[in-house]
Amino acid sequence: MKNLITILFILCGFFAHAQDRVKVIHFNYKWNDRNNYNIRGLKNATLQYAWLEEQPESVKQSITAVPVIVVIGSDGKVKGQFAADISFKIKATREEIQELINKVQENK
Repeated sequence: MKNLITILFILCGFFAHAQDRVKVIHFNYKWNDRNNYNIRGLKNATLQYAWLEEQPESVKQSITAVPVIVVIGSDGKVKGQFAADISFKIKATREEIQELINKVQENK
């Protein structure tokens, strides 16, 4: 019984911590998938890919360039974004994106 309670506390702590994580969402259009940016491997964040065609109109209107990587803090607010230039490619390095994630994570 003692072990079961310990396991439950560990799991609760894990799930509570997971909700405090930074979220990184990569938005792009399907027609521009050849210019997707590989966000896999970024640490301390929940990573998601999303097609802009499948998003609500409010999201579509807020994005002016594709692809775009949006970093959202645990409070649900946008903390930064990395948008493509005229070539439809994101020029930011993985290190720059990870640096922003780390900064947002520290300022929870």
